[in-house]
Amino acid sequence: MVFQLKAKNKKLNHGFSKNKPNRFRSIFTKVKVVAKNVIYVKGWSKSLVENKTINFLSKKYRNNIEFSFSNFIVKTVKEPDPIVSKSKELRHKSFFKDNKNQTKDSDKFDDYCDHLVVIDKSISDNYVVGSYRLLLKPKNKRRISFYSESEFNIDKLFKNQNLSLMEAGRSCVHKDYRDGRIIKLLWRGLASYILINKVDLIFGCASFPSSNSQLFAKELSYLNSNHRPPKNFSCHPIARLRANYKRYKGNEY
Repeated sequence: MVFQLKAKNKKLNHGFSKNKPNRFRSIFTKVKVVAKNVIYVKGWSKSLVENKTINFLSKKYRNNIEFSFSNFIVKTVKEPDPIVSKSKELRHKSFFKDNKNQTKDSDKFDDYCDHLVVIDKSISDNYVVGSYRLLLKPKNKRRISFYSESEFNIDKLFKNQNLSLMEAGRSCVHKDYRDGRIIKLLWRGLASYILINKVDLIFGCASFPSSNSQLFAKELSYLNSNHRPPKNFSCHPIARLRANYKRYKGNEY
């Protein structure tokens, strides 16, 4: 997905609906607090991309955040802080709970990212209940590698060197805290990080809970029709990952 930031998007409508496409509309209305209503979801292109060699910026460019709300602390941490390990454990429980051979979700990008976490200090000082992984490329800095390049061709995002880019991914919330509180705190932390680091463009990967794209044909059709990025920021999925599904029209959602 690609979010182009706009300061004017401030007024929100938080209504929900039992209809799935309407739930998407509600989600995107919330997202506009930090982003323009433009989103890309993988699945529509034939372009190929080669996985790039990992090449990250020095950590000296990063600006951290930390604030508290009620029993929760929201902050950014990075390796070798042991809280990063707790974040990886939460990710594994959220994404790969059926895999008993591992206890953490981890890859080569973790060492170079900022990890935005929400901690429930009423339980312990390291009880992570929400997490985002953030990788920042400040404006006018050399190109770096992103996780998204393993699934998409994102070359167009680098054409304007005067843009500050941020990849946001690996978002998850503890199963006992999915009542809206933690995701709102994560979004607040994300907004703070965006402002502090003067981010111009956010992107990242998102997925549905199945590789069978036909199960989500209406949702994908809605996204494709209403939340495609502008052409100068369009990102194409790797051919082998392209989703094939029935396209629905607006009156069929």
